[in-house]
Amino acid sequence: MPASCPPGFQGRYTVQPGDTMFFIAQRFGVSLNALIAANPHITNPAIIFPCDVLCVPGPIPPPPPCRIPASCPPGFQGRYTVQPGDTMFFIAQRFGVNLNALIAANPHITNPNLIFPCDVLCVPDPREDMHTDNGEEITVE
Repeated sequence: MPASCPPGFQGRYTVQPGDTMFFIAQRFGVSLNALIAANPHITNPAIIFPCDVLCVPGPIPPPPPCRIPASCPPGFQGRYTVQPGDTMFFIAQRFGVNLNALIAANPHITNPNLIFPCDVLCVPDPREDMHTDNGEEITVE
């Protein structure tokens, strides 16, 4: 664990369950190679663990705006506000819904691999069948 990060770094980040170096780099807007180079104490960047502490290089970007849907379609469990460390996969598991159904229910999230705390998701009812905007049926199992 780094005692401190060098000047010019965004700061320290504590790895959350489900994090990867790739997703952390995307989340902070830095290249994967820069993140790996800034953390020589991580001997295998393909294997990081919750509670590992990383130095995040680069200038501090403005926080992303919260993405909130205008409304959720009928038949949904409700809304969920993304928390630090969440991924679409873990949210789908938490609510017992199909990952593809969760992604389809949230077209305001343009990259489902990159969600941020404060984003709000529509959580479909796991007993409902859903359709995408283009009419493609998604069966929730």
